[in-house]
Amino acid sequence: MKSHYLHRLNMLKASRKILLIFIDGLGIGEDDPRLNPLLHHPDIWPAKNHKPDFNGLSNIPIDACLGVEGLPQSATGQTALLTGINAPKLVGKHLQGFPSRKLIELLKNESIFVHLTRNGYNATFANAYRHPEDITPFSRLSVTSHAFKASGQPFRSVEQIEKREALYHDFTNRSLGDKWGDIPILSAQEAADILVGIAKKEHFTLYEHFMTDILGHKGDKSAILSLIRQLSDFIHSTLTLANEEGIKIIITSDHGNIEDSSVKTHTRNSVPFIWNFDSEIIDENQPERITDVIPLIKKILIG
Repeated sequence: MKSHYLHRLNMLKASRKILLIFIDGLGIGEDDPRLNPLLHHPDIWPAKNHKPDFNGLSNIPIDACLGVEGLPQSATGQTALLTGINAPKLVGKHLQGFPSRKLIELLKNESIFVHLTRNGYNATFANAYRHPEDITPFSRLSVTSHAFKASGQPFRSVEQIEKREALYHDFTNRSLGDKWGDIPILSAQEAADILVGIAKKEHFTLYEHFMTDILGHKGDKSAILSLIRQLSDFIHSTLTLANEEGIKIIITSDHGNIEDSSVKTHTRNSVPFIWNFDSEIIDENQPERITDVIPLIKKILIG
């Protein structure tokens, strides 16, 4: 009887696969392409009065400010996103850059990777690191790195890209430069194929892209438009492949930035919560803020 129950449980687990694509610094901007470069690709990206029309794609705006004054920042925003806990409220402000000791402790105990692996689910971080072998307990790491590190799993390396086992945050690999001469330049389709190939082997996969936040701060409009074109192609290809494989995709962010070309700072705009699957579970557990994303993922995977 017990073995039959475990078999059914494992079959249920196997049928539930979620790919969370975290795009740093991407909010919901105005309905003016002169201010909002995302509107050059309206089939994927929402604006305040525009919904994407990509087949099977749904979206709602969710709050990234979390009741704390000031511009939302990466350290607290990403911690809130990946734990489901209001990190800005916990530390009393929006904290930029790398996580503080208090946030690191929170990630060690409450990261989505920790919760899922403790419950017997496979949870992975698809991003490739340039020198994962050099990471020590004293290394200064991003929130996403600490969130994954807390699960005790090894980081993926740049060398694994050729084996189709990892994807760099710049999915084209162009920013790696000549020192990684054997690493191929990838098209959006090729990068999407690698990411979906990783995700179909896991219950939960996180992929992080942060060139959006970097270029948003620089304010180079030409570079921003080029990036958004590449990113839109990548997301389009990933969605198409994921739909074929039955992989549930969620796309969201930690705060706004690139959607408003009139400033080089973060914004207080809502961020998108975009998904490609049946909306029934969303309707029953509709997220309103970034702290609602991880509880929803747990609900889908664990029940």
